[in-house]
Amino acid sequence: MLEPTTISSIRSTWYNGFSYVSACLGILCVLSVLAFHFPQYLTTPELREIYSETQVRLLLTIGMYVALICSMIGLVLSKARRFALLGMSLILLAWLAGGSDIPLEGPVRSARFYLSLDWMLLDLVLIASLFISIERLSRLREQQGVFRLGWQLDLTHYVVNHLFNGLMIYLIYLPSKAVMNWLGFNDAGQVLAWPLPLQVLAIVFITDFAQYWVHRASHQLPLLWRFHKVHHSVEVMDWLAGSRLHFIDILLTRSLVLIPMVVLGFSQEAINIYLPLLALQSVFNHCNVNYSLGFLRKWVVIPQFHHWHHTRDAALIDKNFSVSLPLFDLLFGTYYCPRGKWPDTYGLAQPEFDNSYYAHLVWPFQNKRLNDNLDTKN
Repeated sequence: MLEPTTISSIRSTWYNGFSYVSACLGILCVLSVLAFHFPQYLTTPELREIYSETQVRLLLTIGMYVALICSMIGLVLSKARRFALLGMSLILLAWLAGGSDIPLEGPVRSARFYLSLDWMLLDLVLIASLFISIERLSRLREQQGVFRLGWQLDLTHYVVNHLFNGLMIYLIYLPSKAVMNWLGFNDAGQVLAWPLPLQVLAIVFITDFAQYWVHRASHQLPLLWRFHKVHHSVEVMDWLAGSRLHFIDILLTRSLVLIPMVVLGFSQEAINIYLPLLALQSVFNHCNVNYSLGFLRKWVVIPQFHHWHHTRDAALIDKNFSVSLPLFDLLFGTYYCPRGKWPDTYGLAQPEFDNSYYAHLVWPFQNKRLNDNLDTKN
């Protein structure tokens, strides 16, 4: 039976959660209203073709009401009343700015340069809702909350990398286009004739092979490791930890992995199926979950497998480079995933930069001696 003090602590944490949720939703609602005011500069042209204006307005309305209710509960019952007050103030600001009733006059024209604010907001709401719920069901670190140490830094990485999504996609496709032109390919290869499920399976296999070697190179080549090291500086694993990525690391990895997909002529439909599945698996594998899934650990990349990739243990560095299938780690001798065991600590053995977004951004470019000593890795 739980002690009264334990029950009181749980109740306090629960009530404080309403205040935090109201503040987070308040920020999201204000940003959504801002996107409605300047859709040509703050929304993604390709994404506008997928979702409907009515759906987004309904989602915004629901978010505003939920934030208001949570802020009222937080003001009365929680100890974090300043967050509840912030949430209520932001909802009032969003409502005064037009809320979900902001009119759009005619079709939205596409600006030459834009920020993908809509993509960032929609993805954050969906991913956070899904994976926070999954983590709550079975947490590996029981004492680790949603707002754990370093969450603001990882959220900053998440926001920046999503806001410039349009520019990133353009740059990521450039090497593939260059290779196509160099090979003299003007149209798609024979892969397009394959059935869609077979194309998706082929993409998983081929890109995972490419990803394995690109990822391994990012650990073993000093220049690439300088950028990838930012990702391995994370010391707390959860759904948001995978967002800590230097933009150069993103561009290098994704552009190189994309080349075989484009050159072999996989259909856009197959690629559009594969990429969201890959993104979901990547988030899940960083989660604070206690699902060992031992029977799958040699067939599919699971959280336990990837957590060992992030271990601080110097004796186990440079393991588990695969993203989807452990097959290539098994083939090339880098597999490590003991049944029922998890790492005790994560991060770099010898951190070399401050935990701030600015430090993460500029450190790889600073004129310091490149250190490829394995003792400084992971």
